[in-house]
Amino acid sequence: MKDTHKIPEIIKKGRIDNKDECYLLYNQNMFGNKALVWDSYNEILKSGWKGQVCIRGRRARISRGKVIYDVDLSEVPKIIKQFENEGVPEDHIGFNQSMPNEYLVIQGEVMRTHLGLSLWYTTKKEPMNGALRKESLYAEGLKAKLILENFVNPSSYSDLESLMELFPDSAIEFSTYSINVGNIPNRNTVIWEVRNY
Repeated sequence: MKDTHKIPEIIKKGRIDNKDECYLLYNQNMFGNKALVWDSYNEILKSGWKGQVCIRGRRARISRGKVIYDVDLSEVPKIIKQFENEGVPEDHIGFNQSMPNEYLVIQGEVMRTHLGLSLWYTTKKEPMNGALRKESLYAEGLKAKLILENFVNPSSYSDLESLMELFPDSAIEFSTYSINVGNIPNRNTVIWEVRNY
């Protein structure tokens, strides 16, 4: 993948300044556990995935508000065509597995501040953008730490701490489930973004 030579520079500065940097690290598995992802409809088919998918922008070309959740595979070609008709080619579209929202326990953003941990979160069992509009909770310091430790299993919590060490001033966007999820065994939390933008 092009631009991988930039990864050491991003790690060294300890911050992620734009979506292109975020996607570069995400796609190189630098954030740890994540949903299964594909760069094209053909990749989904070749993988043997049979479940639903989410369709989102790659390379910062499609806004978060245009993410389409829980799409049956049979509908994907039609949605790709709709994006193309709007001037968005397929190589600007990314796909990830639909997550098991019925098992969501907490999701949101966490970061370190001068007060300790700062946690903006929701417990609604639906995709994060809509869930945070319906319920937006906040905790900081010891309370935030205890909330996370209550829901995030030890392996996933260790992953969060490692990310906060690498990117001490970054917001980490995550979703935690009551079951193991993602591409790394024994994790109940997936990381969506790490950012300073």
